[in-house]
Amino acid sequence: MEQGRRRGAASRAWATLAALLLGLLVPLLTATGAQAHAVLRSISPTNGAQLTKAPTQVVLTFDEAVSTSFATVAVTDGSGASVSSGKAQVDGSKVIQPLKADLSSGKYTVAYRVVSDDGHPVSDKTTFTLTVPASTTPSSSPSATPLASPTSQATAAANPAPTTQGATTPTGSDTGGGLPAWAWIVIAAVILVAAAGTAAVLGRRRQQQP
Repeated sequence: MEQGRRRGAASRAWATLAALLLGLLVPLLTATGAQAHAVLRSISPTNGAQLTKAPTQVVLTFDEAVSTSFATVAVTDGSGASVSSGKAQVDGSKVIQPLKADLSSGKYTVAYRVVSDDGHPVSDKTTFTLTVPASTTPSSSPSATPLASPTSQATAAANPAPTTQGATTPTGSDTGGGLPAWAWIVIAAVILVAAAGTAAVLGRRRQQQP
């Protein structure tokens, strides 16, 4: 009877000890398994980033080194076209994916897949949005009416263009009471003719007198 009680107490003690050991081992095993897989620590551009300058590359940083043979990073625009330039480059725990130059405005998706040291694949997707500011270069189209410079305006004011409206032809002399020169010539000719006629008449009268 006494021996049976002792055996029961020993069995319960072993069961309690086994439960304690199992409770300690399970978290350790779980933590070890989790640490064996690569975990993404950061990505640039960050997920959901709003950019105004086009990035030249995407950089992923993991908590441990990843395989150099199976790392892939696909960056696509809103239409699904790839904007990646070449293959992803692995440097220990970093994966670098170069991008094409001069990306346009729009939403971009980054899909990555790497393999951790234990052979476990890790994959996910992130996005970023690019808004390129409009160009501030002045328009090269000519204006409808070019503006005159201050110098040309001053020159035009000092030397007005001649106009034919109301213009008169200059004469040889402007001292004849407003009559042209040819009018004075005609008057002189008439006077001379009249004087010659008068002289002729007087001469005849003198010849006729006794």
